[in-house]
Amino acid sequence: MKIQKLNNTDYIIYIFSRLELEKIKETIKSIQKRLKLNGFYKLLVIDKSIGTFIKLTKLENAFYKDTLDLKIEKVDCDVYFKTDDYFIIKDISHVMYNDKEYYGLVDDSFDKILEKVEFGDFVLDIDINKCYVI
Repeated sequence: MKIQKLNNTDYIIYIFSRLELEKIKETIKSIQKRLKLNGFYKLLVIDKSIGTFIKLTKLENAFYKDTLDLKIEKVDCDVYFKTDDYFIIKDISHVMYNDKEYYGLVDDSFDKILEKVEFGDFVLDIDINKCYVI
């Protein structure tokens, strides 16, 4: 599992296997204390052949003291791996460049670099128009 902190309340989580919705709830609840999650969260779940991506976005905190409520939405969108080292993602089928960083499309060819995920971040909502295809 790779956990990226986006800000004080929001995260992107990559799980190295595909999970059913019930297992996703269990996984989030198992890391609730470690990430200090409380409140009402929207979970965007992207299921890919190499694993499950989850974007946690906090929606509300007012009525939730130490509890966690989850709204899960399964979406189909592209996921990119962002890194400043081209040679990490050179074998990926679709690579783009923007502002000194490389973006590789996470697809079936991505499993060749799974051991290198600590050298970058996953991006779910990239503006492709600003990137240059390499």
